[in-house]
Amino acid sequence: MDLAGSVISLPYTRSLIEWADRLSHLPGFAYLDSGDAVEGSELELITALPTKTFAAQDYSTNLANWMTEIERALAATFEAAVTIGTTGIFNGALVLGSLDYDTPAAALARLSVPPSQAFAGLYHWILVSHPKSATTEVLYHPHCPEETRRQVESALNNEASPPSRPFALTEDFAPSISKADYRQAVERIQEYILAGDCYQVNFAQRFQAPFSGDSWEGYRTARQKLAGGFSSFIRTQDNRAILSLSPERFIRIDQGKIVTQPIKGTAPRHSDARKDYQLAQALMASEKDRAENVMITDLLRNDLGQFCQAGSVKVTELCGLHSFGNVHHLISTVEGLLKPHLTPGQVFIATSPGGSITGAPKKRAVEIINELESHPRGAYCGSIFVMASESWMQSSIAIRTLETKGEMLYCWGGGGITAGSHWEAEYQETLDKVGPIMATIQRPNQCSGSSIPS
Repeated sequence: MDLAGSVISLPYTRSLIEWADRLSHLPGFAYLDSGDAVEGSELELITALPTKTFAAQDYSTNLANWMTEIERALAATFEAAVTIGTTGIFNGALVLGSLDYDTPAAALARLSVPPSQAFAGLYHWILVSHPKSATTEVLYHPHCPEETRRQVESALNNEASPPSRPFALTEDFAPSISKADYRQAVERIQEYILAGDCYQVNFAQRFQAPFSGDSWEGYRTARQKLAGGFSSFIRTQDNRAILSLSPERFIRIDQGKIVTQPIKGTAPRHSDARKDYQLAQALMASEKDRAENVMITDLLRNDLGQFCQAGSVKVTELCGLHSFGNVHHLISTVEGLLKPHLTPGQVFIATSPGGSITGAPKKRAVEIINELESHPRGAYCGSIFVMASESWMQSSIAIRTLETKGEMLYCWGGGGITAGSHWEAEYQETLDKVGPIMATIQRPNQCSGSSIPS
């Protein structure tokens, strides 16, 4: 017989940031944060203390097998409990994780990569804010361990956030490659394009800085000004952390409908309203940026077409202007209806890595990225994902994303290189995207935009 979990109603808050402060110290803590965005903020979620974890490395980096085990474990939670709460989605359990860029990229192009960083956790409780119903609720699955529930309720009832070590960089961010190396890489990509190997390659550079303190405090500082609609913070099982301020949806699946929203085309924001408007209009009129967006939209339309019912894939928005805290973007929307008997996890793995952060054609672009980028991307340009049933999934493209390893903080900035790209403009675009993030973290009270060393 199906059992019902329990629901605890809290005063409604669209943002869960204050609750996150109370829970962020718990192992496996994860916060899916929509910041101040209206777009993309169907839900905010917090969870921690996973009952079971899944590391792709434990499955010999076979992502299909990894995802099969994840979906099997999730299905068991729905065999044991009915849906609870006002969202109509959850029974108190979910799977939340990170699929790094490098693992699916290597599988696509048959490349060798470092050990996979892809992981997921099965959680048996959720704190969820649902703007549509104006509710904030804690949901417990009937199989939630008693000790987990005790720790969660202790943290929720403690109005004082646990003490944490102040976060600070001990040195400023530094680029991992020189401007000369960046230029050389862009010119090499353009040689490949002129030779007919590809049409576009998304090339990224990495910045790094040593830090001390709690990375949650660093995330909290950055997200006050720069959180996107698909931001997130995750403490991993191996003492890493992912700090994502992403504005980009990868795929959303709900009851057989799939949606993807690639971003291509970027312009900086300006504090002067007139100049900001001019920058936005120039982006809208840019033939290069619109061509990039259309190219990647077509790639993703074809990706989805493999899994959707004939004739159901449609572009419902093309090159729409969307403005965020630090940049304007062009965003397109592609929708379709999945073929029967496909699971969200299967589609997610098969379409990763996302086309907006590889280039076109995808396989050749991935090969060129592997040749020219000096470091693995890790969580950057991978996906943060959450699944709550056999028919519901949300995932982001992890751009504007930082990652900690030991006492080092890494940040990447990238962009699509085409035959018409000018290397200096492309270099500046990477700073337009992530310069404000790095500047905010370096000097929280003096965010100066793209003042990053060259």
